[in-house]
Amino acid sequence: MGIANDWHELMFGLECLQKGNAKRRFRQAIKYSFGGLCAYCRSARATTLDHIKPRSQGGENLRSNLVPACQSCNHSKGSENWLVWYQRQEFYHAIAQELIEEWISSPYQDFDYDERGIEPRTEVCHLPSPVRVEADEPPSVGENSLAVA
Repeated sequence: MGIANDWHELMFGLECLQKGNAKRRFRQAIKYSFGGLCAYCRSARATTLDHIKPRSQGGENLRSNLVPACQSCNHSKGSENWLVWYQRQEFYHAIAQELIEEWISSPYQDFDYDERGIEPRTEVCHLPSPVRVEADEPPSVGENSLAVA
């Protein structure tokens, strides 16, 4: 799952997914971003997602707050601060810590996929575009129309 550099890359290959399928793909993308391994111990297969900031402490279901984890690490960490817990583990590694911190602060993130739905984060742009012009647009009339009255 790559990051689009230009909006043109988003125009093709779009799929309409049911909520369950969209969640499954979202979770898989996070798991595979760490090679399918637990972000903490890196020795077991990631079968769960761990909330960096636990939900019990206000953590959300955002990409930047989720890392892949094996059942053992996820259960062991519980609702503890991830860094305090991680630094106490035998398998602690500074480079792994850097990778997790990089993941947390990634600029390509934070679409909320929880039960409340996805917030709309788009705006209508009325600026001319060399790729798409008004002549290409289908006629639109009505209350929700963008056409100038």
